[in-house]
Amino acid sequence: MNVTTAERPFRVAVPPTSDAAKPASAKGPRFLRTLIRATVSTVALITLVAAVGATYETIAGASDPATYPAAGRLVDVGGYRMHLDCRGMGSPTVVMDAGLGGSSLDWILVQEDLTRTARVCTYDRAGMGRSEVSPRPRTPEHIADELHLLLTNAGLSGPYVLVAHSLAGKTVRMFASAHPDEVAGMVLVDTRSELVDAQIPKAEAEAFDVALRLQGVLYSVARRFGVARAFGSDLAGVPRLSPATATEMVLLMTQADAIDETTREGQARAADDATLAKATLGAMPLLVIASAVSMAEIPNWPMAQRRLAALSTQGTLVIAEHAGHAVQLEDPGIVIDGVEQVLARVRSEL
Repeated sequence: MNVTTAERPFRVAVPPTSDAAKPASAKGPRFLRTLIRATVSTVALITLVAAVGATYETIAGASDPATYPAAGRLVDVGGYRMHLDCRGMGSPTVVMDAGLGGSSLDWILVQEDLTRTARVCTYDRAGMGRSEVSPRPRTPEHIADELHLLLTNAGLSGPYVLVAHSLAGKTVRMFASAHPDEVAGMVLVDTRSELVDAQIPKAEAEAFDVALRLQGVLYSVARRFGVARAFGSDLAGVPRLSPATATEMVLLMTQADAIDETTREGQARAADDATLAKATLGAMPLLVIASAVSMAEIPNWPMAQRRLAALSTQGTLVIAEHAGHAVQLEDPGIVIDGVEQVLARVRSEL
């Protein structure tokens, strides 16, 4: 028998009492019903918001090609195409490679200023930005091979000044190791080093892989339900960018292919560390720009940045005092000045 039904005959003779004075058996079912109603309402609300967000993403996404047209062109590299954006004139050609998860847009605050005196090319690695997915492994060596093929098929011969951010520092060093006669100078912007990888405890390295996969899940959810599109400008966290550019950057980063490729690149980050540990840059003009934040917060980062600068007899280390890891977006001026310095040194030797 229901407890509430059993209590009804007594309610005629007993004055009403407050909820606090009623026995727990009387309050329990009422509380449970309230909790169930609240839960059902919450789930219904979440479902509605998710449905609205997914619909918004589908409708708005259909106009992306018109809203965010590609700045460059697609070049075939053997069964798939990669996006390349070259501007300006002059030699040597400056080629810029973004860090893990990034795209050619990462250099938007730097590229245009440099085109006053040089041809400056940015590109999207396979699977990233507007480039198509590659069947090849995402190791620094294979990515460097793809970049070389991209430049060759696009008709851009060396010499090159290679500019790289973060993990892409390994890619351009592998490029220089494979094609030393085609690389005239290099700028490394707070780039990752095999020396840092070698000092990371196994548990921390495994935690990084887990974090990569979790990031992929979060990015996928944010994109699927319209969060990345609706709040892209805020999520990018780059005040120097226009809202439209910041949103475009987030949309490129949260594409399904980009999420997968970012994870693959991150997991293969140390694949060529043994080769890099033995490679030097001779007397190549080299500038290493290190973030003051990274130098202070990442173990072994200062040692690694000094060692990177020492890879060349013409290597120099400068500190970006007012920038975090994304130096090219937070303090683009120091990157522009650095590339111009390397270009001047290279031209004086040509």
